[in-house]
Amino acid sequence: MPISPPAEILLDQPPMDLMELYGRMRSLTDKAGFSGTLPAIWQCSDESQSIKKALFGYLYNCPTFNLGRVGALLDPTRLATAAHHGKDLVILGGSHIGAEEASGFGYIQRVSGQRVPCCGMLGRVLDEYLRVYRRATQLIKVFRDDRQINIEVPYKYLFDKPAGPTARIVLKLERLVDGAALKEGTLGKIYRLHPELIMPCQAFIQDLTDQPQPIGELLGTELFTFRKKLDVDSHEPKTMLEVSLFDFLPEVVSSAFPHRRLCNINTWRQFHRIASFITDGFDGRDSNIFVLAGLTIDHTIRHNTVIPQFGFWMEHGRALEAKYYGPDEINQLLAQQVVFKPPVTFLEYAGL
Repeated sequence: MPISPPAEILLDQPPMDLMELYGRMRSLTDKAGFSGTLPAIWQCSDESQSIKKALFGYLYNCPTFNLGRVGALLDPTRLATAAHHGKDLVILGGSHIGAEEASGFGYIQRVSGQRVPCCGMLGRVLDEYLRVYRRATQLIKVFRDDRQINIEVPYKYLFDKPAGPTARIVLKLERLVDGAALKEGTLGKIYRLHPELIMPCQAFIQDLTDQPQPIGELLGTELFTFRKKLDVDSHEPKTMLEVSLFDFLPEVVSSAFPHRRLCNINTWRQFHRIASFITDGFDGRDSNIFVLAGLTIDHTIRHNTVIPQFGFWMEHGRALEAKYYGPDEINQLLAQQVVFKPPVTFLEYAGL
């Protein structure tokens, strides 16, 4: 069982406009005595993220160093190079999602006029598993029979198969059914539904008749896993993301907003990668390092807001005394800061 990521309700913090967020970060790091500060960022290689990177450099009066790859994959080894470019480091990172949600995905309109899922890379990781899950929620049926609730499980979910190149769902049958099969059904075997599933879903159960109905959202996270043969040594971004997120995909696909949940979990995973690298494998010398991770909301390809979710702060290279901030704590810390205002306009900074 993988460690559980923070609950969705904890990560659903108020979004901040970019200039407010950066202004509060700048005030915080200035007050902490940061000097020779290099801003660095890990984020998806998407045109919708470019203005975010430019404005981050503007607030810190230094062009931004790149630590990321497509899909908001972090390359922590680039930190060693960044440390030679600046005395102190302030790092921003995390996944992004289109503000318009439909069928569980976040969408954005590209300059070509296309309306597409965004982050597209995480959307492609999610799509295969979401289709497999949603198909299972329709094919597995429940119905009422002689005052008891029965479930029909198709044979395709009963026969064990080795991992292959495509995702398949593996039911935790002992949690889904109560005892041995009662009889054969049209497509599979019929069992009594496990009593622990009946009590929390009384509204759904009360409406059941002798006509089989899809199990739908009753097929929750704890009732299945996925199986797929993955290349854990691959350096291809999609596969790297899939390997990193695989254990959490049952929770993702059964979420009310699966794309957003996947983005949040990816941010959480990558944040702890960089924090671990800084404390365990990074020669920070006397460096001050502040890391802020969160979810970027893409309203358009030109306009973003950011939900701060995690923070890390190391002073003077003292890794054992580093501070970690959860969603509530990092938002409280930022709220205490005044919004720094650059002494020049963006056009003046650009030399125009």
